[in-house]
Amino acid sequence: MSRGQSLLKKRRRRSVIAFEMIRLDRSAAEPLHEQLYRQIRDELKSGTFADAADRLPSSRALATDLGVSRLTVNLAFSKLHAEGYLRSKAGSGTFVANPLPESFLTADKFARRTAGGIRRGGLKTYRLVERGARTSSRARAIPDQRAGTQFDLGALGAGAGISLVPGLPAVDEFPIDIWERLRSRVLAQKGTHLLRHASSRGDADLRKAIATYLCDFRGARCHPDQILVVGGMQQAMLISAMALLDPGEPVWIEDPGFHQARRVFILAGAKVVPKRLDDEGIVIARAPKEKQPKIIHVTPSHQYPLGVTMSFERRTSLLDFARAHDAFVFEDDFYAEFRFTGPPLPCLQGIDDFGRVIYAGTMSKILYPSLRLGYVVAPETLIDALVKIRSTMDQHSSAIDQATLARFITEGFFLSHIKRMRKIYAERRRVFIKQFNELLGDRFTLQVPEGGLNMVAWLKREEDFTTINRVTLQIGVKPSPLSFYCIRATPKPAFVFGFAGWTPTQIRESLMKLASSLQKAGIS
Repeated sequence: MSRGQSLLKKRRRRSVIAFEMIRLDRSAAEPLHEQLYRQIRDELKSGTFADAADRLPSSRALATDLGVSRLTVNLAFSKLHAEGYLRSKAGSGTFVANPLPESFLTADKFARRTAGGIRRGGLKTYRLVERGARTSSRARAIPDQRAGTQFDLGALGAGAGISLVPGLPAVDEFPIDIWERLRSRVLAQKGTHLLRHASSRGDADLRKAIATYLCDFRGARCHPDQILVVGGMQQAMLISAMALLDPGEPVWIEDPGFHQARRVFILAGAKVVPKRLDDEGIVIARAPKEKQPKIIHVTPSHQYPLGVTMSFERRTSLLDFARAHDAFVFEDDFYAEFRFTGPPLPCLQGIDDFGRVIYAGTMSKILYPSLRLGYVVAPETLIDALVKIRSTMDQHSSAIDQATLARFITEGFFLSHIKRMRKIYAERRRVFIKQFNELLGDRFTLQVPEGGLNMVAWLKREEDFTTINRVTLQIGVKPSPLSFYCIRATPKPAFVFGFAGWTPTQIRESLMKLASSLQKAGIS
């Protein structure tokens, strides 16, 4: 391919309109350039173009596509220029005019009715007052007060900067070069196969790799046919809930607990029943008039947000309760790999002899959040129902990412990454504890868990909570108030800090900034 042809293709790819719909009739009385002018004009009048996507093809490229002379295209473009539909940028090309001529010719019936409807020296603007759409009770029931651009920052509301919000892994340490090399390799080997629809169960190689990892390093007992690849922990919960629950059936969750679990189960139509915690984990006692739960959601390896590790006695009691009451335990096993006192504890699923545990994990906390890949290990009697829900929901996750992750695991990079991140997190954890106690120990009592990537800091003076909360929001160091994770629980005021996503230097600087700001606010 010549250099000129290559440049022509690049220009076509950047063009806003492909002009496939233009039809020129060489037998018509109307000249070709008039036909072209009229069809382009009509296309522009009916279309909406953003500033970043308003470029037209060059006259040479369009002439080649339509099989006409370049003079024909130039005549059409000249007339569109003269009437204000197109504009030119020297050295850049031809673009759609903004605004189009119709903006000045069309009567504005709304502007006549609304004071200030026309800006002086500018375009007409509309002030439309629309009746709010009636949303479903399901949507209104979700306990999420965000709106508009607040969703742009994700579930954590964490933008750029050192926020110390919990739940952020160290994405700066992810081996992108290895990942991209593996991605290129699987694309070269499997080619267009990865661009087609994939299995609703998940990539077969990935399910086999996950099963091997879980059996070897998490103490699970499973085989690949029990595994469903999903788009993260929340989808794992939603699929499980929709497969097991009828509207109004109860789900027990920890209180305080994972806020997204509450939202997901409410979306699924469940009656969410908060259960208190003690030093051994969730308290599973049932009140006399309380309905039996269908699902019990727990985080036994590292309770979120308090950091409690469920005792062996509580685990066996929970399994006995589930078996006796025909309930399922949803084991949310996030952060299990990051334990800093002793080896990781085996998962609850590994000691379940009666098929009562639905085990779920996510790669987002281990690798990077936007990957959106997780897995569910279901009892054999449930797996087909879960796959049926998944296939109806969105069929499957990205086949390319699944194949890349399978290779990442089987070639040993996954386990190496976990070991490396455990060392990095241990160092950041050590720095956080030391600096926090030195700089803020007079205001907080830091609770240090055995594992996980967050810590709870309890206020020594409860009356300082409002001022501290205001200061953290002002300076951008934004730990989450513990009350954010509570439903009925009323613990003493505290904040949940994350430390994993920032370097030791950043951790020191942010804690110094918080300590200094609190002192200026009179909290000492």
